[in-house]
Amino acid sequence: MISGLLSTQWDTTNGQQCQQTFEQLQQRLPALFARRGGAATTAVVVPSLSLDGAELRKIKGVIHFEERLLFLAQVLRDPDARLLYVTSLPLRPVVVDNALGAVSSLPAGHALRRLTLLDCADGSPVPLTEKVLKDDALVQRILSAIPDRDQAYLVTFNSTPLERALAVRLGIPLYACDPALAQIGTKSGGRQLLRSAGVPVPEGFEDIRDEQALVKALAELRGGNPGCERAVVKLDDSFAGCGNAVFPFAGAPAANLESWIRAQLPRRLSFAAQADTWQSYGARLREMGGIVERFVDAPGTRSPSVQLEIEPVRGARVVSTHEQVLGGSAGQVFTGCVFPAGPGYRAEIQRLALLAGRALAAKGVLGHLSIDFLVEDPTRTVPSDGPAPAEGIHALEINLRMGGATAPFFLMHGAVEGAYAQDTGEYLTPEGEPRCYVATDRAQRDGFERLQPEDVVDVALRNGLHYRQTTRTGAVFYVLGALPGNGKLGVVAVERTVERAQSLYDTLLARVEAAGRRRA
Repeated sequence: MISGLLSTQWDTTNGQQCQQTFEQLQQRLPALFARRGGAATTAVVVPSLSLDGAELRKIKGVIHFEERLLFLAQVLRDPDARLLYVTSLPLRPVVVDNALGAVSSLPAGHALRRLTLLDCADGSPVPLTEKVLKDDALVQRILSAIPDRDQAYLVTFNSTPLERALAVRLGIPLYACDPALAQIGTKSGGRQLLRSAGVPVPEGFEDIRDEQALVKALAELRGGNPGCERAVVKLDDSFAGCGNAVFPFAGAPAANLESWIRAQLPRRLSFAAQADTWQSYGARLREMGGIVERFVDAPGTRSPSVQLEIEPVRGARVVSTHEQVLGGSAGQVFTGCVFPAGPGYRAEIQRLALLAGRALAAKGVLGHLSIDFLVEDPTRTVPSDGPAPAEGIHALEINLRMGGATAPFFLMHGAVEGAYAQDTGEYLTPEGEPRCYVATDRAQRDGFERLQPEDVVDVALRNGLHYRQTTRTGAVFYVLGALPGNGKLGVVAVERTVERAQSLYDTLLARVEAAGRRRA
């Protein structure tokens, strides 16, 4: 599914050799993480979106998502640490300045001496890791920039055979999930692991591979639950909701249900991605498989997520919780997030996520991941020490990679310099005050495409909306390279309450939109 020969060459010709070498390299991680912060470690960041090419093409300006991992500039707070950041195209100076400026208590001059930026000079729609592996000269430049490979590790957005091959090529371990475990991160594999860990999932079916299986699953779902009004179909390897489609059962007969679904499927299935058709979606389903689930759209239904990190030493821990902001025609596409998740169910989704996290850790999963949930009754308060999962709370999927909510949390953390309180799920400043935020990496308004990153920074500064260390509130920007031409802006609006964060977010976007209109 990933383009090019490189995605499969190690698996078909040197797979066993590569896997053995990879596993040997991974054994360095516990010692590296045990002394991280006290040794001159080098983080090599290759923020490749090594995901399905057809799914990536649905996202405008997707190449600029490589900027999201610039929150890792925070590793430079350790005066002995080095950061090597590789991209497809050169990063604009204003993007780099913004990333360093977003980390409080980090002298920019000192950080720049320990920051190495490299690029492929290649903007083609191919995963960045594949570009790096094809460029021997660039690989040598990366190796030359690592002072000690025994003290270095590779960080990526997600992990595929490409990232495994790059880790082996560089001779450094990969801080991400072993690609051999990738099946767990599919929609089908995730449902299976969640169930085995005792985490409830919605009614549904996995491993759907063709139209016949899809029709049968839809019929069984409706037959077993006549009150089910809609079903959601999800492609196994899709992300951000772009591989979702909704099928309504309105008017479905009690008899001959499969025949009715088969006839209605091509014209009733509503796709989250506008570019999809039944023909293209059906082909993707046959290629990667998928699932069918009951679609819950009761009034007040929420879609929170829990971000986890599984470290080699500390194991699984909760990093944050969020409310996902979903858009698109069927409300299935991730467009942003709000921190933290609702107080009535925050503790319960943390508990359920840790059950899954420990099960994942037992299977050898490492790195950043997230678990999406569905809460049908958000007004209900759930005791954190309850013996059984709460009714109305279901886990939807496991994302074995960094997600859309990863960068916003760490950007806020870099700016505020506080800590996440595991007991309450709040983020507290050094003074003990809570901080919340509203964030997105794809804000789009009329006229945004006419602006430069410097224009947005200027608007925030002139209107007093920029982040201020004195109050530990304000707007932090990211993915600024996607603004000119693509009209996408990344922003984390940090405030004392969610309501104030939303107000800051709305005010900022309105001011930026006005600037874009004036530019026209």
